[in-house]
Amino acid sequence: MNEEDKKKNILDLQFQKYLIIASTSIIVAFTYLIGLGISILSKQVRLDDFNIMGAIFVISIGVLGICGIIFFNARFHLKNILDMVKKL
Repeated sequence: MNEEDKKKNILDLQFQKYLIIASTSIIVAFTYLIGLGISILSKQVRLDDFNIMGAIFVISIGVLGICGIIFFNARFHLKNILDMVKKL
């Protein structure tokens, strides 16, 4: 196996890794949003309580922020890997 094939295989493995990371972060974010929506629609969360809504807001910013950062980081790596494969 020559050196270019090895590099291409390594880049393919890295591409798969970052693709899984990006799709997992999207799944986690949507699952969180669906769960939050269901809890609000079923009135398990009182929307008139300031403390509860503040806690939900902080948790939502944390979960969605982390998912967003992970997604855009993985997307950046995917773009770089595709550019590297095109150069080979």
